[in-house]
Amino acid sequence: MIFLVHAGSLLAQDNPAQRLLTEMSEAVRTTDYQGSFIFEHNGQIDALRLFHAGGHPERERLISMSGARSEIVRDDTSFTCLQSGLPTVIFENRVGARLLPLLPDASALAASGHYATSVAGADRVAGYRARIIEVSARDGYRYGYRLWLDEGSHLLLRSALVDSARRTLEQFMFVALDVGAKPKESDLQAASDAGISAPAEEAALPGPPQWRVANPPPGFAFLRAQRPAQGPTPAEHHLYSDGIADVSVYVEPRDANVAAAQDRSMARGALHVYSRDVGAWRVTALGDVPRATVERIARSTEPVTQDRH
Repeated sequence: MIFLVHAGSLLAQDNPAQRLLTEMSEAVRTTDYQGSFIFEHNGQIDALRLFHAGGHPERERLISMSGARSEIVRDDTSFTCLQSGLPTVIFENRVGARLLPLLPDASALAASGHYATSVAGADRVAGYRARIIEVSARDGYRYGYRLWLDEGSHLLLRSALVDSARRTLEQFMFVALDVGAKPKESDLQAASDAGISAPAEEAALPGPPQWRVANPPPGFAFLRAQRPAQGPTPAEHHLYSDGIADVSVYVEPRDANVAAAQDRSMARGALHVYSRDVGAWRVTALGDVPRATVERIARSTEPVTQDRH
């Protein structure tokens, strides 16, 4: 890990785009700001308002401005999710995730050989002058990004997830933003508390995984395997990632009364799902990645043989 961080720092020194991405990552974490943005995803457009207090502890609150009333409050340890008419749900913040959508990990980009970054011009977003950074995937197994960074603070103003033809799949954009404005304490607190409901959590497997992906796409590595929160006991959930994009693999017993089916695939926005039957089991791979990625992962998922070490 220390080597990867050091390597990322060296790359940032030689690559102006990577240097700006590193500064973006710092700005998103430490800057005080508040603003409204639109988020286009899965065929719908949401309007949201975000309050962010940087530093330690970092705190933020995201409020829906369209559709059903909902909000998320985050600090360094947890997410508190509220939706009108439903109990409050609290999740542990295990990976330092943030509420700003479509925010790639600058360190992972620097350490990866599967993405290229470049400065691609200038623009204006929410009244701020912005530098555009292109993050291009080097193969067809992952998506790229187009990022707009404020020239002054390097805060992310707009982000688009793009396919290999540079077509936008999902995007968000601030339409009103006040950089440097520290939110009031009331802006960072949940509006109400409808009772606490503990979410179902995945459990550890009783032993080593019984399935593996024999031939994952280049750059995608196994992270962990757990038992799905609501799946049958022998089911497994595996997570693969290239540091930017994640793919989940679910292996579950299929209904014995239903004949095995041909492979199935579906897409919704950036999300692709590929499912196939393997004997008495159903394998499903899904993630915000191209179809080729989930298909390759699902088709190379196989039982772990007893003599494999």
